[in-house]
Amino acid sequence: MTPKDEDERALDQLSTLFEEGGAGRVVSFIQGTADPEQRRKLHGLVRRALPERSDAKRSLDDVIRIARVGIAEGLRQAELARARSDTDEARECIDFANRLSYNLAADLAECWPGDDSLRERRHFEAGLRAAYDCIVWRQELGKPPDRRGMAYWAAGMHQLSLGNLVEALSGFEAALGLALQAVAAPATKPDGYIRPGGDFGVILYYGYRGIGRHLLGEASGMRQFEHALAAFEETVGSQDEEAAEDAKFGLDQLRWVGLRFMGAGVGAGPQR
Repeated sequence: MTPKDEDERALDQLSTLFEEGGAGRVVSFIQGTADPEQRRKLHGLVRRALPERSDAKRSLDDVIRIARVGIAEGLRQAELARARSDTDEARECIDFANRLSYNLAADLAECWPGDDSLRERRHFEAGLRAAYDCIVWRQELGKPPDRRGMAYWAAGMHQLSLGNLVEALSGFEAALGLALQAVAAPATKPDGYIRPGGDFGVILYYGYRGIGRHLLGEASGMRQFEHALAAFEETVGSQDEEAAEDAKFGLDQLRWVGLRFMGAGVGAGPQR
């Protein structure tokens, strides 16, 4: 059996357990697995076994419960590895917790087109905590700027949902700065990098920064938001299929978030 076949088999089993007994049954099964590495593997897979974002059966409380157990498991295994002076294993386990924490922050974020799950303040607070944990771990692990920027974006997104506009803008500014650093661009003049075929992260976070600035009453905010939309719009028709797909993803997300937080009319694209 190939590793892919093993993963598919495990996913089927986790899906069945969730349908039969919910999050509790899934957690009990994973934590009852004797091999530590296999527990990590199952915790890494289980997110794909849960209902899709658009599924009415999806519960964010289940998402939080399962993810937190996995994160705690990763941290516990990291401590045990440190006790054995196995620094490589400890680092791997911290990185595992980091990945689960980012996925949790992303899943709880109010930014996914078609995801109408009921989100309450506690969900955003849980997402913010997960994002901040990622910020710390990614710095400690020496992750590259683009990966650190993703964590700041997630923090900014949850601050936006919590109504903390200054903190949200701060998160988006940090994400943009790190994305620019990743492509060796000067953070002081990012506008020239917002163009068709430009870096996905730079354009996306520039658009989010525009949302944050607009909500704080800055006239430049809407222009920046529309500039990002235009860059993505023109990339959607690119012959580079991967770039076009990424641009469509970014365009849909920015339009959806813009409509949700800035009101009707802003998500239709730039005025020409």
